[in-house]
Parts: sequence; C-alpha cells; structure tokens
Amino acid sequence: MYKILKAEKLAEKIFLMDVHAPRVASHCQPGQFVIVKMDDKGERIPLTICDYDREAGTITIVFQEVGASTTKMANLKEGDSFRDFVGPLGCASEFIHEDLEELKNKKMLFVAGGVGAAPVYPQVKWLHAHGINADVIVGSKTKDMLILEKEMEAVAGNLYVTTDDGSYGRSGMVTAVIEDLVQNEGKHYDVCVAIGPMIMMKFVCLLTKKLERSRLSSA
Repeated sequence: MYKILKAEKLAEKIFLMDVHAPRVASHCQPGQFVIVKMDDKGERIPLTICDYDREAGTITIVFQEVGASTTKMANLKEGDSFRDFVGPLGCASEFIHEDLEELKNKKMLFVAGGVGAAPVYPQVKWLHAHGINADVIVGSKTKDMLILEKEMEAVAGNLYVTTDDGSYGRSGMVTAVIEDLVQNEGKHYDVCVAIGPMIMMKFVCLLTKKLERSRLSSA
C-alpha cells in the first residue's frame, strides 16, 4: 500500500497528492508517469509525475476530476492509501540526456495550459537545478483555475501568466504571449515545449512554425 501524505485541492476539480513511494521516487526523472490503482477493483489510472523527493521518498501527482475513477480518487484524504502505485514509466524528457554545456547555450520556452503545468514543472525544476533558467508561459481559463504559480515562479527564468478572461496576468491565449515575446520584446528561443490541451498544442506548433522557431510538443 502507498500512503497519501498530503491531499490538497488546487482549483475546481484539480487536486494534488504527495504519495509515499520510495522506490518510484529513487528512480524517476522529469517527463515520466505512474499508474495508480485505488483498490482491488479499481481502474488503473496513468498520471504524470509532477514532482519527486528522493530523500523523503515521495511522489507528487496532480490530477483533474473528469470521470467516476478520478471523482473517487478526489475523495481520498491524507492517511488513505493506493493499492498500486506503479512506476516510473515512460521515457524521461529527452533534454536530460543532452550534454549539459550544450544545453546551457539553448534558449528554452515552456508553454503550459491548464493541468499541463503539472508535467511542465518537473522539467523546468530540473533545468533550474542544473543552472539553466527556462522561460515559462502558464495559461488558464480564469485566475481560479491557475495552478502551481508559486512553484513555477521559483524555478523559471521568467514566468508569464495569462488567463482567457483577463482575470489575472495577461489577457488572452498563450499564443498571444509567444508572439508578443518574440515579435515585440525581441526574445529568441531555440526550443519550445508545449503541454496542455490538444487544441492549444496545435496552435502553439503552428505559431512556432510561422515564427521559424524550433518546436517540440507533448501530449
């Protein structure tokens, strides 16, 4: 059993949990995920690793309540446990295998939409820990739906927040911020990593192609 050490509601239907899983924490890298199962009859749910603490043996997961299984999971509290917590799974972010000195010469931009902030955060944190400060754009529908702002601010070179309704930060879509940074503020980026809703990633890719910048998108 894998004990939940922390259970927090970040925003409407968005939750964060710290789970005691020492073996997973000792091996995971940014970009990987876990599969959790609440009980013997529960559904297997894949979730991105949002953060990890090797010394404490903990994994942080962030999830959105979208169906019966995640609704049930949202009702779990500190002290409850998962039946299974399998991982780390998947490939780590490709840049962690690159030469560090070459990586330091690249200008990197991360674009996170909604709960996409969860998988973006560990990548930016890893870069920051290795002396590389990437710029980050975080977009959400409203201020109330914004997550991980303080955490991201602590590790990003520059953090730009935008909301669809203009209730916080810049007003509009993340693509408008990219255009403003590149065309009006003279920013140059070698790589753009976009994680969020499919429609957001599509338009970020189209824009980076238009701006003739390197791009990398992830689901």
